[in-house]
Amino acid sequence: MVSSASLSYQFISKFMKKIFLGIIFLNVLFVSCTKESGSISGSWTTPMEDQPQHQHGFTLKDEGTATSINLDNKAYEKWEKFGDRLILSGKSKQSTNAEKFNDTLKIISVNDSVMIVKANGKEVTYKKTSAPDKLVSDFENYDCYTYTTKKDTAFLHINTANGIITGDLSYQFFEKDRNNGIVSGKIIGDTLLADYTFSSEGQKSVREIIMIKKGSDLIEGFGEVEESNGKMKFTNRSKLNFKKGLTFKKINCP
Repeated sequence: MVSSASLSYQFISKFMKKIFLGIIFLNVLFVSCTKESGSISGSWTTPMEDQPQHQHGFTLKDEGTATSINLDNKAYEKWEKFGDRLILSGKSKQSTNAEKFNDTLKIISVNDSVMIVKANGKEVTYKKTSAPDKLVSDFENYDCYTYTTKKDTAFLHINTANGIITGDLSYQFFEKDRNNGIVSGKIIGDTLLADYTFSSEGQKSVREIIMIKKGSDLIEGFGEVEESNGKMKFTNRSKLNFKKGLTFKKINCP
């Protein structure tokens, strides 16, 4: 006959064994489900929203200090990591008093080359780079062009990196409303293909522009257009007229 004390001991032993196995299972599950691997230190960059050919971000050093990459308004000084939270601290460049601030990023996943974070309800993908100085150099590279007659003027200010262009374009033609807008597109060989988004008479419009390089200048071509998905596009690019197009002369940027 088994005593009640022996039964109690067996029950407790089995119960404790189940708890122990449960803890092991949870630990294994946690390790297998965690998305973090590799070192978080290094230089991390992501494309700029309005200039996707350029990168910005931050450098996280092993000793806990941090620096900004291509950020005009923020100067990072240090970083800390608490669980899945990355906290970047620094001073504002736009404030005369250099006000201190903290940016808190939630790490969704990270490995040796890619880190996905969430900030202000939006996910952002950063990639690790070993040459952040090159990114800053590319960011400084601008080209300016002007078209001028007795009564008409136009000005083009673009930045080019890795075949992608962004910039500003304005037209001031005699007895016509001034057009100011932005260009975004790409350069293939000697041809610039872009969308020109501008405002005229209070209305926002988008039209396709195509320019070809001739020496150091750019010539804007013209041809028949049609509206497609809210944008004016050329009906046949092969029939564009560049002989009577606008010649934008390259100048030193102001």
